[in-house]
Amino acid sequence: MLDNDAYSSPAPVMAKGLSAEQTLKSAIVHGVLKPGEILSEARLCDEFAIGRGAVRTALQRLQSSGLVTSAARSGWSVTPISAAEIREVVAGRRALERLLASAVISDVDHTTIGRLCDMYGALHGRIDPMLDLQATLRRAERDLLLLLAARLNMPTLSGWLMDLWDRSARLVNFFEARSSVKMRGADRAALGACLLAGDREGAERHIAAAIDQLEAYLAARFLESSAVLDAAATRRRSSGKSKTPNADHKPNQDQTRTN
Repeated sequence: MLDNDAYSSPAPVMAKGLSAEQTLKSAIVHGVLKPGEILSEARLCDEFAIGRGAVRTALQRLQSSGLVTSAARSGWSVTPISAAEIREVVAGRRALERLLASAVISDVDHTTIGRLCDMYGALHGRIDPMLDLQATLRRAERDLLLLLAARLNMPTLSGWLMDLWDRSARLVNFFEARSSVKMRGADRAALGACLLAGDREGAERHIAAAIDQLEAYLAARFLESSAVLDAAATRRRSSGKSKTPNADHKPNQDQTRTN
């Protein structure tokens, strides 16, 4: 006889698994779960009220996205911030994102892009401590990029781009939380204007320049954070408190590491 309980309601279980994946992704991108932080399968099962198989599937999908890593002895953990991570994200965006300039946009898309251009023109470059303008602009930027990715009609490529955008956001959020220097994004109204005018070359130049801007910010903040860590390690060594050569420095989970 079949075990009816095993087939009773697969949809809720699948929905819970997807919800767990999305919640974990958001926590990683926004820095709630720190780089290097251990992810316990048992604890995640309890937190999301789902089985270990569903949790493991969610973690495997996040691993494919580049947000978590796994090791034989230590299990799952949030991917550390590293020079290699920055290089991989920037290189991936350079290779794939230029294809957005060739997206075929409809009349309805023209209206949406025009609205985004108007908003960017009104808000980009403004400084208002009472309003979270940067968050608004970044949400609008993501909406524009997602629209273009969808119009490529290449789901696998769109998935890769979304993963790269999530990883970029995580890197920016990580460094902004540790520096007074914030990432000023590209004026996407210029990209929108190129798209509305059918200027593919102009759109490609804008996309390349925006990635250059991201790379410059991440590289500068990475070098800055590495210098701070090196200075802290030097102070600890000079204090004479270490009893063994390797006991003087145990990096925190959210510290950067170099490759």
